[in-house]
This record gives sequence, C-alpha cells and structure tokens, in this order.
Amino acid sequence: MALTPAEKQRRYRERLHSREQGRPDAIEAVLLQDVERADRGELSLEQRNALADKLTDAAMRLLWRSHELSKMATKIRTGSDR
Repeated sequence: MALTPAEKQRRYRERLHSREQGRPDAIEAVLLQDVERADRGELSLEQRNALADKLTDAAMRLLWRSHELSKMATKIRTGSDR
C-alpha cells in the first residue's frame, strides 16, 4: 500500500529528528537513501535543492570535525600542552 503525503512527511520528520539525535553514520545513511530517491526522479526540484543543501551542510560539519581532530593530533604529537 502506498504512503499518503502526510505519512511520508511524518516519516521524513522522524528521520530528521533522529538525525539531530543520531550518529553521523545514521545521518549519512538517511541522506544516501534520499540521494537514491533523487536519482530515481522521485524528488521535486525543491526537494532536490533542499537535499543538496543538507548534503553540503553535512560535508561542512565533517570538514570542521576533521580539522578539529587534526589539530588535536598535532597537539598530541608536538606535546604543546606541556
């Protein structure tokens, strides 16, 4: 049985909420599912644009986190906290 638009929206909001509370790998899995839907042509132009914004935001968060981890590694290697 096909989902109604209201059910799809409810599920989508639940996924968004779980992303906020969830792990990065769970967030990525949901985004990748949405990318697959976009590839199949199941998303409107507005939905594809919103997805692109979410992917960009996720990429930036990962980049920022990688920079922070790199700084920590450098600090540990150089012993600069001593």
